[in-house]
Amino acid sequence: MAGVTHVPKEHKDRVLARRWMEPRGDAVLRDVPIAILQAVRFWGGIAVALAVRWPLVVNEGNLILLWLRDGGIRLLLVPFLLLLTAPLVIAAYVLIVRPPTQGRLGERLRGPLTAAGAFLGHLVLAAGGAVAVVWLGNAFFDEQPVLTVAAIVVCVYGVARGVAFLCFALPAVSRHMFRTVEIHQALPALITVALAWELAFQDVFFPLTRWPDASVLLPFGGAAATTLIAAIELWRLYARHGMRFRLLTARPAGR
Repeated sequence: MAGVTHVPKEHKDRVLARRWMEPRGDAVLRDVPIAILQAVRFWGGIAVALAVRWPLVVNEGNLILLWLRDGGIRLLLVPFLLLLTAPLVIAAYVLIVRPPTQGRLGERLRGPLTAAGAFLGHLVLAAGGAVAVVWLGNAFFDEQPVLTVAAIVVCVYGVARGVAFLCFALPAVSRHMFRTVEIHQALPALITVALAWELAFQDVFFPLTRWPDASVLLPFGGAAATTLIAAIELWRLYARHGMRFRLLTARPAGR
C-alpha cells in the first residue's frame, strides 16, 4: 500500500535488556559531562590495561597472539567478577549509609536485584548451553544421533539468546552497573574502580601470561586510569549536584 512505512521489528533481547538493565528515567542525571565519564570509565580502563602491554608485543609476532589471548580471557572474567563485586560494594555501602531522605532502601534495591538476576540468568544460559552442547555431542551422539542433534539445536538456540542479551545489556552495565545508580549515583563508579583493581591484582599475583621483561607495576595502568576517571565523576556529582556519599538524598528529578 502506498504511503505505508514498514518499521522493522525490534530485537526481542534488546527490548528485554532495556527493560531489565536500564535504570528508571528519574534515576539518570541529565548531565552531559557525567554521561561521557560514565561511558569512558569502564571501557577506557580496559583499553588502557590492554594498551600498556602493546609495546611489549609490537615487535614480536609470536607475542601478539599471547596478548590477544590474555586480553580475551580477561574480558571473559569481567562478567563473573562484576557479579561478585557489585553485591560486596552494595553491602559495604548499606552498612555505612545514613537513612534515606526519600524512599525506603529496600525499594532502591529492587532494580539492582532485577538487573543482576537477569544478567546472571542469561550468563548461565549461555555458559550452560555451551557446556551442554559439548557434553551431548560426546556422550550421546553415537547412541542417539537424531535426538542428540535436536537437543544440541535447542542448546545452541539458548546460547544465542543468552549471548545476544548479554551483548545488548553490556552498555547499560558499563554505565550504570546493574542499575545501582538507583541506590546512589556514586555506586557505579565505585564498583568499576573495585573491579579494575581486582583485575590489576589478579594480573600481578595470578597472571594468565608470563610476560618477559614486564614491570610489576604495568598492570596497574588500567586501574589507575579507571580510578582517575571515576574520581572526576564523583567530584562533579558533589560539586555540581551536591551529592554526598553517605547520604541517600532524594532521587534526581532529571536535572
